[in-house]
Amino acid sequence: MGAQQVRTLIVNARVVPCSGDVTERPFDANILIEGERISGVFPGPAPIEPGSAQVVDVQGATVIPGLCDAHTHISWPLDFVFDHAAVAAMPDDEHALEVAAVVRTFLQCGYTALVGAGALKPRVDVVIANAIDRDLIPGPRLWPSGAHITVKGGLGAGFNTEVDSPETMRRAVGEQCALGVKAVKLMASGDGIIPEFPSQTNYMDDAMVAAAVEEAETHGAFVTVHARGAESVRIAVRNGVRIVHHASFLDDLSISELSAARDHVWVCPGLHYLRSVVEGKAEPYGMSRQSVERALYPEELQASIEGLRKLHSNGVRLVAGGDFGHQWTKHGTYAAELVSYVELLGFSPIEALLTATANIGPLLGEPLGQVREGYLADLVLLDGDPTSHIAILADHDRLGPVIKGGKPILSGWGEVERWARSRIPTSR
Repeated sequence: MGAQQVRTLIVNARVVPCSGDVTERPFDANILIEGERISGVFPGPAPIEPGSAQVVDVQGATVIPGLCDAHTHISWPLDFVFDHAAVAAMPDDEHALEVAAVVRTFLQCGYTALVGAGALKPRVDVVIANAIDRDLIPGPRLWPSGAHITVKGGLGAGFNTEVDSPETMRRAVGEQCALGVKAVKLMASGDGIIPEFPSQTNYMDDAMVAAAVEEAETHGAFVTVHARGAESVRIAVRNGVRIVHHASFLDDLSISELSAARDHVWVCPGLHYLRSVVEGKAEPYGMSRQSVERALYPEELQASIEGLRKLHSNGVRLVAGGDFGHQWTKHGTYAAELVSYVELLGFSPIEALLTATANIGPLLGEPLGQVREGYLADLVLLDGDPTSHIAILADHDRLGPVIKGGKPILSGWGEVERWARSRIPTSR
């Protein structure tokens, strides 16, 4: 017989299960954790023998699933200011320490899962993912990416992987997967903030994207695509990519094709990044109003809002993620993406929350994103109700302890109870 699993019973919780029900609100419940998984969520007393589990009283704190960001650049340090080449030139050992600080920050903000969307060094995501898995450093569950894959002379050329044919694409993807990459990132469109690469210009064809998807699948990986324009979105969708990043400029045909593929393609908007730039948050860092207007970012933001609303109404699943790490989208402010879904797209708070929870499990094929029997016990405690006020998730004073795989991270169960006693009396 194997060793008996540790059992912990969280009592007096206000649970938001994130089941997918948009009418969901917190309810009183107790949560039984066995090992790294949830073994029951009980509106009344848990049916277990007294003394058979450690009891942790959270004093009416809200408990939600751990959050996921599906568009992360963990290789951007905490003080990153849009100088990709300088970071790429950093010594690997120094850079790894910077990235360790980034993943710790994600975890402290309630993010227990991350999907890489391109790294400034080919192995750093994988190295960090392995270190997290071995408990060498604290961090979320990480689906690591490698260097962006772009066309020769295309967006990001010079410090990313460049390809010029289906054959070189297949080889590049295979080499990344051999390193341990699980989320391969393609740069299929431009980005207007770099004037020579307009957002609506497409740089990859069907054969190249199909080769990437086929090669990734043979290694148990998947492909994500930077696709701002309608043509690049359509090529991505019809060739089986898993995540379409941005999807800013959509037309009726691309909306129709995304809607038809809603069961196996997810859209990750990066909406807060666009909003921040358009609202002038990047001006102190050298991104002038003239350059923003030349990039057509104001038009892109409005097109994104209109297109994402249509996708949502058609049942296309959005997953939260937002290019965080610039000084105008600083590390540690990740929940601002969810706030933008409420304020710009008209989502209810629970609809926004589901983009970072329930929608993630099917995307990754893992029991993640719900407070539900059989799911991984990745949980976040909060002082307040995010189904009424999503901005609670962006308020570090309201964020409580984070539990990953059934264990408090960066604290112990005693600290969880002390936090609950000190914080919760003002929240009910």
